[in-house]
Amino acid sequence: MTSEPTAATATSSPPLSEHDPEALARYLLSFRWEARHDEVLQKLVKGGLPLWRQILAFVPNPTARGRALELGSPPYHITLLLKKFRDYDLSLTGFAADRSPAITHTQSSAEFAEEHTFVCTCFDAEHDRFPYDDASFDLVMWCEVIEHLTENPVHTLSEIHRVLKPSGHLEVSTPNATRADSVYNFLMGKNIYDPYHLGAPLGGSRHSREYTLPELRDLLEGCGYTVERAEDIDIYPRAKPLRMVMRFLLNTIAARITRGHYRFHLFVRARKTHTPFRWYFPQGLFDPGHLAFLTRPATGRVVMGDNDQIHITFGYVPLQHGPEGRAMRRVTDPADVYLVSDRPDPIVRMLASDGDGEMEVWQDRENADRVMLAWERFSAPAGGWTELTFALNGAYISGKPVNVHFKSDGGVAIHSIALA
Repeated sequence: MTSEPTAATATSSPPLSEHDPEALARYLLSFRWEARHDEVLQKLVKGGLPLWRQILAFVPNPTARGRALELGSPPYHITLLLKKFRDYDLSLTGFAADRSPAITHTQSSAEFAEEHTFVCTCFDAEHDRFPYDDASFDLVMWCEVIEHLTENPVHTLSEIHRVLKPSGHLEVSTPNATRADSVYNFLMGKNIYDPYHLGAPLGGSRHSREYTLPELRDLLEGCGYTVERAEDIDIYPRAKPLRMVMRFLLNTIAARITRGHYRFHLFVRARKTHTPFRWYFPQGLFDPGHLAFLTRPATGRVVMGDNDQIHITFGYVPLQHGPEGRAMRRVTDPADVYLVSDRPDPIVRMLASDGDGEMEVWQDRENADRVMLAWERFSAPAGGWTELTFALNGAYISGKPVNVHFKSDGGVAIHSIALA
């Protein structure tokens, strides 16, 4: 949360327009805080303002006051612009290098008669459940963050989807991996990678993986978002002639041949629709060989084709469609599903077809022992779906992952399995 500007703002602050870059720079540079470094701040605002203005231009301004979540708020320049020009109550987040649970930061501007105390909630957006309720926000700002992630943007997108209201918006901005300046540096024998960020107060501040526009769009749409606007935009003018020539050649000639995108930055605005979130791990962005070992159960219900990737292991054939057009995977070898549920006394429900076999349910304990919760044989005729239910014994502990293990000599098709 952030504090509101002082009452003096309305009467004594100079006029300000989001379309006036000089006035915006004056506004941002007017704020004072403890340990401010003027030379560093001057460079930061000069280099960042073209980007921040473009980010702001992509943000819808609601007719009724909305609620927005800004992922990666420090050093709060986008935050200040959002507060000034858009009608949202802001929740701020970050990831402190010292693992602090929160950062509190006060900035004041005598020239504009404003003072803001920013309270920034800190957590690991790649791995943690966001500390917000479902459907809490009209807008999530994920700007200049995705390129810093080291492992799993899909987890972050799942949590963004969860906390967004129906029809809520997600805005993403990130450097373009194939921007003309990087191509130029590559051809000139220069390094295209981000420098080390020693001394940075925020965790993960260095770029780990940059994206192309098709990659970013495919990731968002594959995860269930509807992309409303996606563009590559040159936000910085270049004075050096050779760089200008490279930019011209790539944007006007090479792009027609390759269908590539070579402008400096990527901007995407997407929306949460009725489509459920899908755990989508596109090849090229994720190595399929390593992905086969990924098991991170996040829910008590697995539907093949939607969220199966993080819940199943080996033994399943590629995704197919079975009776009634439902997505399914056949089990051909011993195979496992991992589920987790907070329900105190669930049963296992499985929608299966065309096969029989046996099922075991196990749960691990802290001392590395495994406890069997159920064992039963099952049979599901071909041509339709059969719901099979299996009761768990009293050794079950809610909130701990459960391992459902299948054995089927002839194979069986599975559409969904749940602790319900």
